[in-house]
Amino acid sequence: MNKLHLIYTPVTGVGLHGGFRGDVWFKHRIEIFKNYTLKSMLNQSNKNFIHWLSFRYEEQYNPLTKELFNYLKSINYPIIFTFDGLMYWDDKFTEYTLKSAFWNLLMMVRDCWIYKEWKNPLTIWKYTWEDKNKTLLQRLTYVLEKFKRDFTGYDWVYMTRIDSDDMFHKDTIDLIQGQDPTSQEALVFDQGYIYNVKTGQLADWNPPTNPPFHTLIFYNWTFFDPVKHLEFYKDFHTHEDITRIFKYKILDINKYMVSYHGKQINTTWNTSLARKLYYDYKYKPKGYCYTTSGKNISTHWESRAGHLNFMIGKEYFGEEKELILKDFGIHD
Repeated sequence: MNKLHLIYTPVTGVGLHGGFRGDVWFKHRIEIFKNYTLKSMLNQSNKNFIHWLSFRYEEQYNPLTKELFNYLKSINYPIIFTFDGLMYWDDKFTEYTLKSAFWNLLMMVRDCWIYKEWKNPLTIWKYTWEDKNKTLLQRLTYVLEKFKRDFTGYDWVYMTRIDSDDMFHKDTIDLIQGQDPTSQEALVFDQGYIYNVKTGQLADWNPPTNPPFHTLIFYNWTFFDPVKHLEFYKDFHTHEDITRIFKYKILDINKYMVSYHGKQINTTWNTSLARKLYYDYKYKPKGYCYTTSGKNISTHWESRAGHLNFMIGKEYFGEEKELILKDFGIHD
């Protein structure tokens, strides 16, 4: 069975702010991608894959994008760039209501304050009423028609998601491709690692829901047909839905690593009291305790009497830490 393995990384076009948080954020994210995500992919024992990076339409004219593309080509890295935005449902627009629009507006103002990158108020107002999911089928049609011309002779398409600041263990791609495509629709991971780029700390990462490192397995004719492609997703809205709606298999632990560098869209190292109380409530029925606080892993462990953080677990040091990082293409 011939398999086409696409490693999908949405770079821009994701979430709020029209899917773009400014050139300062973009330049920083490209550096994180090159120093961590890319190095982990170059470190793979199985390099039979193509890395698909998606951007907004506007990024095809951004010098930073062109610089990244030229760099990846110069090292003969197998890539595809598309400029039609996110290629699946954007969970920031799951419920397009007045309430969700108001919440999105507050989040964008908050981000501008945090990153000190202020935007034109009219632009923010425009993005408040944006609903990118309405154009998903149209954008998929354009991209998949091109892919269908370029990729022929495959029976199956494996589509593996990894964000532009995360990493895979050197054997992850080989592990994924070794799975039988006829027995499941999705491959997922459970426990992984988290690496603090700022401090060099490394620890176990135990997310309470399915993390964003899944692989979806498509029949050839399902993947390249935009209507069937969307039908395959069923009511998928976020990576947390994977284990609810697909026939799935959990692969080995510790085959992925999330990074913390201070400019993530979602992942945070420090957590406000309000967010702590929210997670305590949300995950209490499942036995989870999310109590992240302080400025690093160790401070957190010492700050909540008797509580072991479910998300951030054992911290690694010395030779053990170095060996783990090496498996992810990182030299601390």
